[in-house]
Amino acid sequence: MFSKNYKESGVDLEASENLKKQIGNILKKFKNHSSHIDGFFAGISEVNLNKSNLLASSVDGVGTKIKIAQMMGNLNFLGFDLVNHGVNDILPSGANPLFFMDYIACGEIKSKEIISIVSSLAKACHEVECVLLGGETAVMPGIYKNGDIDLVGFMVGQVNVDYMQDINLINQGDILIGFPSNGLHTNGYSLVRSIFNLDTDSSPLFEIVPETNSLLGELLILPHKNYMNILKPVRGVLKSLSHITGGGITGNLPRSIPENLGAQIEIDSWDTPKLFDFIMENGNIELEEMFNVFNMGIGMIAVIDQQYCEKIQKLIPDSIVMGKITSHSSDGKIKFK
Repeated sequence: MFSKNYKESGVDLEASENLKKQIGNILKKFKNHSSHIDGFFAGISEVNLNKSNLLASSVDGVGTKIKIAQMMGNLNFLGFDLVNHGVNDILPSGANPLFFMDYIACGEIKSKEIISIVSSLAKACHEVECVLLGGETAVMPGIYKNGDIDLVGFMVGQVNVDYMQDINLINQGDILIGFPSNGLHTNGYSLVRSIFNLDTDSSPLFEIVPETNSLLGELLILPHKNYMNILKPVRGVLKSLSHITGGGITGNLPRSIPENLGAQIEIDSWDTPKLFDFIMENGNIELEEMFNVFNMGIGMIAVIDQQYCEKIQKLIPDSIVMGKITSHSSDGKIKFK
């Protein structure tokens, strides 16, 4: 019989150990006073219970956007995608980020790509004043093909009770304020890859999107926008927030309004970015399906009392009055006008 070892089966322990050391150096560089990342088998984070004894958590991934990033040869933004997505998910709960952990799975270790991702994760965490506390890099040949990478993140935040939102305070006639996205963020990439047949031919990524000065690939890999700092001056007057991710406005806004109420969206109240028009035309996609899949240029929606509308527009100039809360009718909770 022939002698087998782990490396021959696809897992290089020496490469894994070298990668861990490089990742450890990155974590130490960005650690803060409340984090403890040395030794043992878990990261430790201090929590100031004088602020709140409530934590909010969220887990998500970047999906197949990572394939577009690889085709473009640029993985330096993926950490911002993942961290910002997590930050935005805990904002509606009134939370600020405490710490973040990642899970990277691959078919083989490509140290350069993984270090690029982890570095961007650490930088993104630093920008939102939380710490990258640790993570897992799993090499799974047979589950993932060589070159495949999957990226998932876990965000934990501490709830500020002053920012906790109660959707039961929402009334008919309240205003919907939208905050622009800067692209697809982290959703809809499987449909885009199918429309442009990118898994077979990546050349469409290097074509200019009409009425822009940007390549399709450049627009597709713009990182997920972080709304925490944008919303900071107005969080105290928001009745609810809806992070527009997978499922678009149609799938996400209903989660942030009471069951007995609905919403009317004025489609003409904002200019849909040309990227979405380009996708729609090339895929011959119905407008309804576009709103079911993509954010369509709106990454976050707030429900507010009408009296705060002028204040918010003054403090956040690119905010958009995009609709209002209505009674819930039998033909749908969200209506587009």
